Order: sequence, then C-alpha cells, then structure tokens
Amino acid sequence: MSLGRLRSPVLGLALSFFAGALPAATVRIWKCETAADFSAGEARGVSVSADGSLKPGRPLEKIEGVSEPVLFTAASGRSGEIYVGTGDAGKILRVAPSGKVDTYATLEEKEVTALRPGPDGALYAGASPGGKIYRIEKGKPALYYETKAQYVWALAFDGPVLYVGTGLPGEIHRVTSPGHGERVHVTSDAHVRALFRDANGRIWAGTSGSGLVLRIEKSGRVATVYDSGKPEVTAIAADREGRVWAAVGTAELSSSGGEAVSVPIASASGSTKPSKPGSPGDDDEKGRPEVTVSVSTPRVAPPRGGPRGGYSSEVVLFEDGEPPRAVWTSGDEVVFDIERDEGGAGVVAATGPKGKLYAIAPDSSSLLRTFDEKQLTFLIGEGVGTNGSSALYRRRSGAVAGEYVSAVKDTGRTSRFGAFRWEGEAPRGAKLEWAFRSGESGTPDSTWSPWSAFASGDRSLKIDAPDGRFLQWRMRMSGEPDGGLRVRRTEAAYRNVNAVPVIESFTALDPWEILARSGSSGSNVLEASAPDERGIFTSLEESKSEGSTRKLYRKGYRTLTWKASDPDGDPLSYELEFRPLDGKKWIPLKKDLRDTFYSFDSTSLPDGDYAFRVTASDAETNPGEAKTSSRESSPVRIDNTPPVIRPLSTAPGSFEFEAIDAASPLMEAEYSIDARKWTRVEPKDGLSDSPREVYTVHLPSDARGGYLLIRVTDAARNVAVASFAAP
Repeated sequence: MSLGRLRSPVLGLALSFFAGALPAATVRIWKCETAADFSAGEARGVSVSADGSLKPGRPLEKIEGVSEPVLFTAASGRSGEIYVGTGDAGKILRVAPSGKVDTYATLEEKEVTALRPGPDGALYAGASPGGKIYRIEKGKPALYYETKAQYVWALAFDGPVLYVGTGLPGEIHRVTSPGHGERVHVTSDAHVRALFRDANGRIWAGTSGSGLVLRIEKSGRVATVYDSGKPEVTAIAADREGRVWAAVGTAELSSSGGEAVSVPIASASGSTKPSKPGSPGDDDEKGRPEVTVSVSTPRVAPPRGGPRGGYSSEVVLFEDGEPPRAVWTSGDEVVFDIERDEGGAGVVAATGPKGKLYAIAPDSSSLLRTFDEKQLTFLIGEGVGTNGSSALYRRRSGAVAGEYVSAVKDTGRTSRFGAFRWEGEAPRGAKLEWAFRSGESGTPDSTWSPWSAFASGDRSLKIDAPDGRFLQWRMRMSGEPDGGLRVRRTEAAYRNVNAVPVIESFTALDPWEILARSGSSGSNVLEASAPDERGIFTSLEESKSEGSTRKLYRKGYRTLTWKASDPDGDPLSYELEFRPLDGKKWIPLKKDLRDTFYSFDSTSLPDGDYAFRVTASDAETNPGEAKTSSRESSPVRIDNTPPVIRPLSTAPGSFEFEAIDAASPLMEAEYSIDARKWTRVEPKDGLSDSPREVYTVHLPSDARGGYLLIRVTDAARNVAVASFAAP
C-alpha cells in the first residue's frame, strides 16, 4: 500500500467529523510531532528518531536458553560471542553467534559482577562476594588477583594493565600481572561502581555513596571531576568522537510489595544477605556484609505526585575545555548502563523501571525501544540484558513488524473524539494500522474501553473510542528498517463535553445599594432609564466602561449580585426571575444579562417577602447543547413604606412619641430644634430592633415653643419626618 507524503492541515476535517454530532464549539487538537512527544510512549519494534519521527526500530531477537535468575554484566568475545555474568550460581554463559547458549565457566563465588576481555585474548571476571579476579581461558578459571574487598564491580584495561573497582571498601586497584597489584586510590564512598579508559589513556571511575566521577591521569594523580549530587554513578562510556559520558542516578525504593527484581545499584552501606539453606559454605557466609541487590518491583505507572522510592537519573557529558553538563534527565527512571551509539552522536542508555532504551545526543534524545522486561541492566554491542525477568536480546536482520502505544492524553474532562490524522511517508509494501481506547482514569485499567479494531487510512480516520477524559492510540508498523517508512506527526481532534455552569453565590445587597462600572469620567451621577416597555421595572443605564464596579446609593433600588463560572471557560449570560415568597410562579425580571449584578427600582413591587432566581447559560458558544444552572436567593424583603410617627405625651421639656413600621425593624430616630443639627435619640428599651419603639426627647428650657422635627429611619432605609411644637 502506498500512502504517500501527507501534509495538508487537519482542522477542517476534524471539524467535519463533529458536524451533526456536536454544535459549533471549541475543538482542540492533540499533536505529537517531536522526539519528546513520541518518547513519552512505548515502542516495541518501533523507534523514535532524533528529528521526531516514528520508524521501524532495531530488529531484536530474544536468545533462548538464558534462564539464570540474575544477569549482572556481559562482554564481547573476539569471534562474535557474548559472555554473560550471572548471579546465584556463579555461572558465566557463552552465547554463540548462532544463538546457542552454554555455560562457559563456573566460579566458586555466587555472583559474577564484572567481565572484561583482555588484550591477551582471555576473559577476566570479577566475583562477589569475596572480591577475587579470575583469568579464564578455554573455559577454565584461574585466580588472577585478590582485592581483599567484598565486591568487584568494574574492570578496565589500559594495555596489559588491569584496573579494578571494588565495593566494601570502595577502592581502585592497578594490577600488572598475576597476583601483583596495588591500591591506587581509596574513596570515601563504599563502592567504586564504574570504570572506563578514554582515548587518552586516562581512567575514569564512578562511585556509589556520594556519586562522584573521578579521573586518574597518566601521571597517577587522582582528581574528582564531577559531584553529581545523586548517590551513584552507574556507568561511564565514550561516544564516537571520544567524548566521555556518565550516568548517575537514585533508586531508593519503598518496601511495598512486588516481585523481586535484581538492581545492580550498590547500597552505600553493607547488609547481611543470608545464603540459601543447605548451600555449601553456609557457616562461612554467615554475617558477611553484602550489598543489597534485590528490591521490590517498582510500579510501572507511578502514582501522581512522583514515583514512590525516589527514582531519578541524569546523563552527563564531559567535553575538554567545558564544564560537565547534564544533557538528559528523568524524574522517574534510572539509567543502569550506557554505551556508544554506533549510529548516532552520543550514547545509548538502558533504563528501568519502564524498560526503555534511549538514544541520547548532546542536544537531543529519543526512545529506541520499550521492553516487556522492566529493567534494562546492561548493553553489549547490539545486545541488551534485562532483569525483572532475565533475558538477553541481540540484533537480527530483516523486516520489522512493530507496535507503538502513545502516552495517555488528558483532555481535562470527559470529551468526544473526532478525526485522527497522521503525516509522513510510507513506501509501497509498508503497512500502518491504528487503534484507539479511552477512559476516565489516568492510568488505563479495566474500566477503560477495549482497544478498537485496527484500521488504516490514506490520510485520516475517525477515532473509534467512546466519550472519555483520557485517550490513547496504538499503531502497528510493518516495513524495512531503512525503507523510508516514517510517521512524523499525528493529530487527534477532541472536544470537551459541555459542562454545566456553576453559580457559587447569589445575594441581595442592602436597600438603596447599587453597583456601577467605574467610567473614565469618574462621575457618580446615574440617570434612571425609561421603564422597560415589556415590564414594570425601571433599571439603571448600564455603563459602557469595562472598569471595576463601585458601590453607590439610590433611593428605592435593590441590587442582586452573584458569582458564577463555567468549567469550559465559556461566556455566560444570565436571566433573573422573581416570585412572592408565598407564590409558585416565577415571573421574568431581566434576561440576557452579561454582568454579575443587576439593580432595579423596587418601588414597582408591593411590600412583602420575595424570592429571586438567577439562571446561568452558556448558550452563546453551545447552540443546541446549552447547559444551564439556577440558584435561588434567600428571602428578600421589599419595604418601601416609611414608619409612622405618633405623639404619646408631653410635659415641660419632655416629648414622648412612638414609631411604628409595618414591615421592617426601626434603625434610628433623631430630632432637631429650629432646623439645627440632628440629634440621635435612643428608644426607652435601649435598643432599636423592633418594628415599634417608644422614644422620649428631653429638651432644654430655651427650646419651649420651638420647631421640633422628628425623623425615624427603618432598616429598609425608609424615612418618616413629622413636626411638632416643642413643649
């Protein structure tokens, strides 16, 4: 099938998929088009190129017959064979170019933790615990050197001279011949985990404890060249240009359940690892300090907020004349090994606990492959060794049928899905197929929809997945590794299912209080408009200003105010209704409001208690699928009738009166003599809190016969004024 080169835009087509099913609204496009985008997924038989394309990956085959419980290290032989150092039985496996596996040698110690081919054609092995070095020729091991340490973690040759990195204690030894060697450096850390000889004959070393990168110059001087800030340097290698790279990391796991996985990251301190019951040397092994090399299986998908146990890692590049710099970092993976990338500008990195293999260059990185085994322990030429489930893979030739699964896309809320489109090249004979699934949980589980049937299309296809918050796509790719098959970009269209607006509050301000926009003129004058021709209420002209609101006062007016929002960010319009508190029918007050407040002349209503209701709608951007929500106010009392003032008794210098209000408590009473200033008077019971209060005004002797004004205000701000002759 020839699919050609695809470049036309997707948006119009995406919208067409929504036509009929969804009204005009915001359609979003999920794009994957960079190496970082695609590297977030899982690739089996598919790889991500540095320029951000999906292509057929490196063809690998699993070697049958590798069944040891732990694989620690590997080395290449002169005839293309691979030697593998294993755990629990001290075996060194040999994998022939044909794929045949046999046991090449068996050491007395339980773990073969370091292997290196020597310039003399022999294989050198480091054994743990015990810290011995063996020279193996034709499958026969002979003791070569004893470090007196508990562990041998790394070997490196500089010509015929062998350098050894040990653990407990952390030392570097220089061995010149059988049985002849010396310590050239003792670190403050418990382990020396990595050794590497660069093109200039310098020996690089990485420690566990403080995570230091050391360098031994040709003169023998030892210097610290990098303090990683992480506990362990796991591997050191050089690229094709001779630049040195180091991997550093942290893998502090919680003690939660899980099957055991071998993790060759050394503990900073010793621990006691019991021997198997009935195994030889039980008595000798009791209490011997060992590094813990088994931990609980980490979760494949760590919980939100970061992985439990603190996985993190970085790959650091050393260039002559430049300070070291981290060119790749991860907050949920650990790099266990790195090796020169024969086809790239940097290194290949083997990681866990997600089983990912990366190509890392000075200015880019990309995913090469994802393995079912969750820990990639070592790299050996074109081979990869894994733990969790021990396996050895190596490269083969031929076409590739691979699969890629995207990262999970969080659309923010339940969504409907439209068109899916890919761009790239597919030569004749290549094949691409796509499937989809969706769900409401961040990690795919049994509540998700099953994968849809695989489908193909020249340009695009409909996303066959039910409504959901999360979306994932899967691709099957078949073709030659270098045949030009590429997926450069994918686009998935979706639209959030419209959400109901939220009204958080709805209240009435005090009588006479109004809200108005702050206009540029700063004027506080508000003019009443003509009564609404469709109703009885007089409102206020709305300011055209977009400024903030300010509070003013206008006699007889009431103001309703509310706070509302839309989860989609849609603009909202509002409708107000009212009803007498003892009534059932809602009566329109105002429609199509944009502000979140409304002031109206309440004198158009008889005194009494009323309920008001505000309804928010997102119909403007969701025609045909509008959502509304409503909220009622607490009872609001409309009271536009002033109190009544009645004289009760008089005496020289004393005037007693009562004030009565039909609907509201009285707020204050005042008097004035001959139009002089108002003087507050308190009720006889000492507190103005009732619709009826009795007041006594005590007048000075010179006020007799004067013009006495009484003013009473109720809680609704209604004012009554009466005049009398001062007694």
